[in-house]
Amino acid sequence: MAIELQPEYGYVIASIAATNFVVQYMAGQVGAARKRYGVPYPKMYMEGDSYDARTFNCIQRVHQNTAESAPLVMVTNAVLGVVHPITASVLMAAYLVGRLVYSKGYSTGRPKNRMPGVLISWTAWLASACVAVYAGIARTGMLSK
Repeated sequence: MAIELQPEYGYVIASIAATNFVVQYMAGQVGAARKRYGVPYPKMYMEGDSYDARTFNCIQRVHQNTAESAPLVMVTNAVLGVVHPITASVLMAAYLVGRLVYSKGYSTGRPKNRMPGVLISWTAWLASACVAVYAGIARTGMLSK
């Protein structure tokens, strides 16, 4: 059985591909912070609780956390997009906007400032996961019995 993708699946492809730019932007922020705060490779985090250490560690965590979660969100939306391409692309875009808001807030060195971005990005991810599970179950015909 061949799967035929709707033309709107192009939006899914574009929104998922845009993740590259968001993650690379965050990697660039870590590189700049390494230079600013004098953190050499391969060291991941700064020791201590100084303002500089907290700020660098928050910037590093932005990139690390996004690199950890993005693959799950990308796969979920790629699958969801087969059935609901517009929904998947909108939710993927919302996740990316949330990650940028997260980055801006967390990079201040104050962890609680990340929460608006967490709320946006994780709401988008959870919605994607729930709709994908529902779409998968609906596809089996179990919901129409």
